Amino acid sequence: MTTTAPPATHTQPSRKGKKAWRKNVDHTPITSGLDATREEIIKHGSVIAEQTNSSLFAEDLTGDAEISSKEKLHGGQRQLKADEILGIRSAVPGLERNKRKVDETVLAAGRRESKRYKKGEYVSHKALMRLKTIADGAAGTLTVEDSAAHDPWAQVEVVKDPRFTFLEAKKEVRQPKTLGHAPISLAANGKALPNVRKPEAGKSYNPLVDDWAALLEREGLAAVSNERTRLAAEQDAADKETRALAEAAKVEEQDRNDYGTDYDSAWESEWEGIASGAEDKGTVVHVKKMVARKTPAERNKIKARKIRERVEVMERKQKERDAQVKRIHAIAKEMSGRDKANNASRGQIATTVDDSSADDDEDGGVEGPMQRRRFGRLPIPEAPLEVVLPDELEDSLRRLKPEGSLIADRYRNMLVNGKVEVRSKNWQWKRSKKDRTEKWSYKDWQLK
Repeated sequence: MTTTAPPATHTQPSRKGKKAWRKNVDHTPITSGLDATREEIIKHGSVIAEQTNSSLFAEDLTGDAEISSKEKLHGGQRQLKADEILGIRSAVPGLERNKRKVDETVLAAGRRESKRYKKGEYVSHKALMRLKTIADGAAGTLTVEDSAAHDPWAQVEVVKDPRFTFLEAKKEVRQPKTLGHAPISLAANGKALPNVRKPEAGKSYNPLVDDWAALLEREGLAAVSNERTRLAAEQDAADKETRALAEAAKVEEQDRNDYGTDYDSAWESEWEGIASGAEDKGTVVHVKKMVARKTPAERNKIKARKIRERVEVMERKQKERDAQVKRIHAIAKEMSGRDKANNASRGQIATTVDDSSADDDEDGGVEGPMQRRRFGRLPIPEAPLEVVLPDELEDSLRRLKPEGSLIADRYRNMLVNGKVEVRSKNWQWKRSKKDRTEKWSYKDWQLK
């Protein structure tokens, strides 16, 4: 009797054990060995175990002069760890970028021309590097054909094309006469202020008590007077509005007295009077007489009178012109004398700019009054109030806060000297215009 056994199963250890989890496998020896090998390759170029003794060791019988020089340079002190880390350089050479260079001869032949080459707006990297080396002061010279100084008012010789002789020649751009005149200062005394004015002693970070008190008192009085002026203007505006309301109330009250107690009742009483016909009794109606039609003789008289008046006006204007023509030489001489006097005064004012020390000593850093007539439509911005209050004074430079702006001061100085016109900021700037169109390429089809 034969018996058959069941099929044998593969014996496999349990998967629930701690060793069965692959994430718990310790591979630190392998990674540490790889890191050590990688560091040896970076520092020495290859693994130390594979190098020969001659490449690793050397016999030094005389000493290294570089080490002694470094010791003298650092004063015998040990090098910092940060400098040591930054000074480490790898022995492995860096990767080379094998970029394909553009052959200039091929471009010259026109085989690989593109849009940027055709337009002439592209500069190759090689040419850019050469220009940078020349700009840094390295070897090489840069030849410049034209001078950097450009005169926009210089006369340019225009070569006329004989084919277009019938066209009118373009007018040349002429230099304005006022370009050579000195700027007119807006100060009341007519003197030009220096570019950098001498500051007041009271505006120092550590001023004297007398100077600081005088500055504080002067600025305080000016602020009080400005506030009083503002309050007076507001009071005048309020008084005008009150008077206007009072006058309107008087007119309304008068209308009510004339037409009745109320507007509705007044109109009702008027309508009742018209309807009853009581107003027509005992009244006289005046009717304007109709103007008769003018006769031809009267029309001719009016026409002749208008012609005579027009001729008289023309003769009177012609007499005035003749008188001016006779006096034209005298007028021209008078105007030329005025221009010479103005130019001389402007030149005299312009020479005062160089003598900045004298102006500073005279005004002591205090800005004087300005002229009523200004250069431009907008007023000059007020100077900033540079006063330190008693609780803001500091006795240490570490706690001192910087105040003011050199750019704002320089710009306002140019406005006061008449070199730049006062402008307001443009909050509405032009934006790029974009046209949106629909492509019609989907309509270009053919029936096959």
